Parts: sequence; structure tokens; C-alpha cells
Amino acid sequence: MMATNKGLHLRRLFAAAMIIALLPTAAHAQAPKGSPTDRTDADKRKDAEIDKAYRDALKRNSGTSAPKPDPWQTIRPANTDTPKQR
Repeated sequence: MMATNKGLHLRRLFAAAMIIALLPTAAHAQAPKGSPTDRTDADKRKDAEIDKAYRDALKRNSGTSAPKPDPWQTIRPANTDTPKQR
């Protein structure tokens, strides 16, 4: 009976040692490896050009917006200039 009890303690000790040994590995895997936004000056200039083109396109199209569609226009009566009085 003493041998099985000793084996059980040894297994528990081994399991605890393995858990303790593997904890730093998990922590190391979560550590940041570097800045994910390391960008060169050329990348920044290209992004700035794209942003400027986008803003210019928005400015060009802001004054020429199409009228909003009215899905109920065939159902609803036409607007009249005088409001109804009750």
C-alpha cells in the first residue's frame, strides 16, 4: 500500500512541475513581438495620397447627390401645398 501512495505523490509532483514549467511558455507566446504598425516613410506617403484622393472624391460628389428614393411613392398620395385642416 505504501508503494502506490508514493507513486501517487510522485505523479502529482511531476504534474505540478510540468504545469509550472509550461506557464512561462504560454506567457512568452502572448508577449508582443514588435510594433505591428512599423511603417516606412514611403508607406505613410502612399497612405496620405490615398486619403487625399478619397477626401477629394467626397468633396466632388457632395454637391451632386441624387434624390433619395421613395419606395412608397406609388402608394402615398402626392404632396399638396396646403395642409389639411381638421
